[in-house]
Amino acid sequence: MESRRYLCSQLAKLTLDGQAQWVNIEEIWETGVILESEAVVIEGTDASLSVEGASFQGRLTSVQQEEFGWRVEMEFSPETPWSPELWRPDHLLDPAVLKQK
Repeated sequence: MESRRYLCSQLAKLTLDGQAQWVNIEEIWETGVILESEAVVIEGTDASLSVEGASFQGRLTSVQQEEFGWRVEMEFSPETPWSPELWRPDHLLDPAVLKQK
């Protein structure tokens, strides 16, 4: 069963091959994240995502070019899973809460 996905909007630093760039976190869940990037990135690349003292290692598993950049999916390493207790984005929305109303 896939873990619950949360919507958010948070700037973070994505590091690929020693080069850092700013990205926006759009969705996050225990084993991965969806990012929006203005710079091209390559699917299959190992990456590090850093934000507010938290750091996640992983691999870019999907990259899709869109009108204003690239939508990137990153799968976290099993050694660096995400949880709201570890790091909580400033704007975190659980879509399941909206469905209950």
